[in-house]
Amino acid sequence: MADTVIDIRDVFWQYPNVSERSGGFKIENLNLKIYRNEFFGITGATGSGKSTICQLIAGLIPHQIKVPQDQLDKHFRGEVYVLGELVSGLRKEGNSYVLIGKGSMAPEVGLVMQDPESQFLTMSALSEITLGLQIMGLPRDEIMKRVKEALSMVSLDDLYPILDKIHPSELSGGQKQRLVIASFIAMRPRILILDEPTSDLDSAGKMEIIEAISNLKEKGDITVILVEHDPEILKRFADRVAVLSEGRIVAVDSPESIFSNPDLRKYVEVSELEGIIQDDEEFLKKIDIDAARSYRPTRKEEYAGEMAIEVKELHYQYPDGAKALNGIDLEIKKGEFVALIGQNGSGKSTFSKVLSGYLTGWRGEVRIFGEDISKKKVRERIPAIVGYVFQNPDHQIFNRRVDTEIEYGLRNIGVRDDEIKKRVEETLARVGLLRKRDEDPLFLSRGEKRRLALASVIAMRPGVLIVDEPTTGQDYRMSREIMEILMELNREGSTIIVITHDMRLVAEYCRRVIVMKRGRIIFDGKPEVLFENEELLRESSLLAPREVQLSKRLKQTGVMQDILLSAREWLEFLKFENEKKRYVLLSFQAMKKHSKNLSREIMSKAGKPDAIVYIERGGMVIGRLMSDYLGVKDLYGIRASYYTDEGMPSTHVTVGDISLNIKVNNYILLVDDISDTGKTIEAVIEKLKKYTENIKVCTIAYKPHSVVKPDFYSYIVDNDTWVVFEYEEEETRRAFEKRNNEIGLKFIEETFGK
Repeated sequence: MADTVIDIRDVFWQYPNVSERSGGFKIENLNLKIYRNEFFGITGATGSGKSTICQLIAGLIPHQIKVPQDQLDKHFRGEVYVLGELVSGLRKEGNSYVLIGKGSMAPEVGLVMQDPESQFLTMSALSEITLGLQIMGLPRDEIMKRVKEALSMVSLDDLYPILDKIHPSELSGGQKQRLVIASFIAMRPRILILDEPTSDLDSAGKMEIIEAISNLKEKGDITVILVEHDPEILKRFADRVAVLSEGRIVAVDSPESIFSNPDLRKYVEVSELEGIIQDDEEFLKKIDIDAARSYRPTRKEEYAGEMAIEVKELHYQYPDGAKALNGIDLEIKKGEFVALIGQNGSGKSTFSKVLSGYLTGWRGEVRIFGEDISKKKVRERIPAIVGYVFQNPDHQIFNRRVDTEIEYGLRNIGVRDDEIKKRVEETLARVGLLRKRDEDPLFLSRGEKRRLALASVIAMRPGVLIVDEPTTGQDYRMSREIMEILMELNREGSTIIVITHDMRLVAEYCRRVIVMKRGRIIFDGKPEVLFENEELLRESSLLAPREVQLSKRLKQTGVMQDILLSAREWLEFLKFENEKKRYVLLSFQAMKKHSKNLSREIMSKAGKPDAIVYIERGGMVIGRLMSDYLGVKDLYGIRASYYTDEGMPSTHVTVGDISLNIKVNNYILLVDDISDTGKTIEAVIEKLKKYTENIKVCTIAYKPHSVVKPDFYSYIVDNDTWVVFEYEEEETRRAFEKRNNEIGLKFIEETFGK
C-alpha cells in the first residue's frame, strides 16, 4: 500500500461572516486520502469547494481565518494530517475549544493560488523567487541555481538577466502565473498544490507548464494536487480525480472512469461528444462518407453595421522602453463579436486598455463611433460608451456589498434610482448572483468575483464591451452561461470583444478572430481559416480544440468539405448523417384523446397535481388540455430548448426563468409533447427542484434513447422516427427545406398539401 501523505478525516468547515441569505457555504463530511508521489486531480463546478480543500491541506484554513474563539466548533470540526503531522484539529478545554495542529506546512507544502497577485510580496520578480529560498537559509549559489532551473521549467528564461529590474505588476497575467509557479518549484516542496494555476495561460503554455510539473513528479519525490476543469488535462496527467459538488466529494476514481460516467456529467466539465466519441480512430472509421461529403455547417456571418472602432497606426511604449503596441490598424463594425487572442505578453490587454480609455500616452488614431478618444471631452465619456472588464476582478471591485458594486457605476453615469434598482435585479439574475446580492465581495469565489465585475459593466449597457478573460475560474457550464450572456448582449446590438485563451469558446461563439504577437496583428479572419493554418497556430502557441482536430483529419483526406468548429456543429452533422427516415403525424384530435387518457391515469396513480408546468412551445397544447381535464388552475409555461431555431441540436439546453407560486414539496406535473433526447426535460427538472422535489413527468410520446423516461406517456416512438405535430406544420416544413430533406418534404406535402 502506498504511503499516505494527506489524510483528511470527517472535516466540516463553514466560513464566518457569510450572510444568512446565501445559506452559508459548507464543507461537510470530508474524508480523503492522497498518496505519496501521486498526481491527484480535483474538479467540480465553480464554487463547489475546490480552493477551500486546497487551503485546508496547506493549513491556511482554519488557522489564518478569523473565527471567534467561542464559535470554533461551529465553523470547524475534524482532523487534517499532512506528511504524518496534525495540521488542523480541535481540542476541548473546559466549556470551549482550542485550535491545535501545526498550521502552515511551508516549505514542505507549496500552494499556488488561482490569483497570482495575491501571493506577490516583494518589489521585484527576482525577489519573488528568491524570498522562500532565503527563508530556507540556502546559500546564494544554490539559490541562483534553483532560480535558473525553475525559470527554465516555466519558460521564463529570457527574463533571467533583467529579473531584478522587473516589478511583478509589469508582467502579463500569464507571466505572473508562471512566476508564482517558478517560486514554488524552486523550493522543491514534497507536496505541490496547484489551484487552477494556468487559467491565464494560452493553451499551448498551459499544457507545457503542467507537463513540466508532471515530469518533476516522475523524477523526484513530490506529490502533485491539481485543481482543473479541463477533462483532457486530467485524463492525460492525473492518477486519480476527486469530484466536488456543493462542498462534498461525490466521487474519487481514475479520470477515465470519472469522465465516462454519465451519472457524474452534471458535476464535471465534459463535451457533449464525450458519450458519443469514446475512441477517435474508431469514431472516424464509422463516419458515413457520402453524408460527410455533402454536409455544410450553418454559420451566422458577421454583422455589417456602422463603424464602431477605427484604429490607425497605434503605437504604445511602456516607461521602461518596452514596445507593447507596434503599428496596429483595425476596423470593427457595430454588432460584431470578435475574439482577441495570442500568447501572453502579445499586447492584447494593453490594446484593450487603450480602446477603453484606461491608457494614455499612445500614438496614432483611435475613434469610437466616429469620435476621437484622444480628445479630453470624448475620453471623459468613454466609460459610458466602452465597458471594460479587467482580467483580474480584484482590480475592479471595491464596494463592500455585491449590489452596491453594480449601483456605483450606474450612479456615476446619472441613471435614475428606480432604474438603478431594476437594472441591479436584472443584471444579478443574469450572472447568477441574485442570492448573493447583500454579501461582501471579499467572500466570493474568484469565479463569482469575475461574474460580479462583468455585471457591474453590462448594467451600464455600453455600446462596446471588452471582456478580458471572461471565463477564467469558471467551470465549462458557467463559461457557456457567461458567453451566452455576451451573445445576448450582442444580439441586442452591443459590439463584443473577448480576450481569451479558451479556443473552444473562440470556435463556438466568434465569427472573427484577431491574433496578436509582439504588439502586432498577425491574423484577422474567420476561426475556421485560423485553425486550418498549422504554421500560424505554432507561431501563436495555439492549439485547435479536439472537435476541430477531428474534422481537420476528415477534410485533409477529402471526406469533408469544411472543418467543424464545435461540439454543436458535430451534433448537427451527426443529426444530418442519421436523419430520421420515418415520419408520423400526430393530429390535434389525437392529442386530445391522449391527454384525456393520460389525465385519468395520473389521477389514478399520482393524484391531482398542485400545479402544471409545460415546456414552451411543444408542451403548451398538452399543458392546457390537461389543465382542463385535471381541473388544475395553476398552469405555468417555461421556455426551454435543446435545439436551435433551425431545429439543430445545441451543446446545452437554454432554460428561461420561471416564478412559481407554490408551497415547498407541492406536487408539480411537468408536461411536454414528446421526450425525444430528454435533455430539455432533464434541464427543466433541475430548474424546478428549487421549488420542490415532487415532480412527475408526462409526455404524449417517448423515445427509448431519451435520457429521461416520463412517469406517464401514451406510446413509444422509434428513435429514427420524426413525429410531426399538426400545429407545427410550417416550422417543420421550414426545417426540412433548410436541410434539403426531400423525404421529409414529401411527407409534409402528402399530409398537408403544398
